[in-house]
Amino acid sequence: AHPLRVYFRGTSLHWLGDPDDVVAGFFADRLARGDFLEEWQESGLRLRRWLMNAFSFHLNELRRKRRRDHKTAGGLPDVGSEDIRPEQALDRAFGQSIVAEALRLAQEDCAAKELHAHWAIFMRHFYDGLPYEAIAPAFEVSVARSHVMARTAARHFRTALRNLLLCDGATEREMEDEIRGLLEVLES
Repeated sequence: AHPLRVYFRGTSLHWLGDPDDVVAGFFADRLARGDFLEEWQESGLRLRRWLMNAFSFHLNELRRKRRRDHKTAGGLPDVGSEDIRPEQALDRAFGQSIVAEALRLAQEDCAAKELHAHWAIFMRHFYDGLPYEAIAPAFEVSVARSHVMARTAARHFRTALRNLLLCDGATEREMEDEIRGLLEVLES
């Protein structure tokens, strides 16, 4: 839902309503169609692309309905887009959402395996940008051990991220390109 709200805010149709309401209406409408998700699986598209396309159709349906309801041919606002294209905004929001979800899942996985310190070291190094030399003393481990612990947590994160990307429709063969593309979007 979050990436679609971001996408909606970036479109010229953002005047159609509150992002939360419009996105909720989209999901209610499309998921009521029993074959919506089956059609996605048959399409070969990534889930985010399928949803973006379907959401775009939904927005145009809303616009046409609004114009019919108001009996105006062009009297409703049609505001131009911002500096960033809605597709870029959706990709960035998707990237942020999927990374946040992968972090959450990896943290849960580490906690379930009692790897709390591993996760904390991973976050302090990769998220906070601290060197292992500054982290290790707080956990009473050697610098080399803190590096190994962070790598363990990083593996849990990569696994969670890969699984989420697989759910989006990526294949194992495309995974490295998909992750590289995700990083490019997040850095832009």
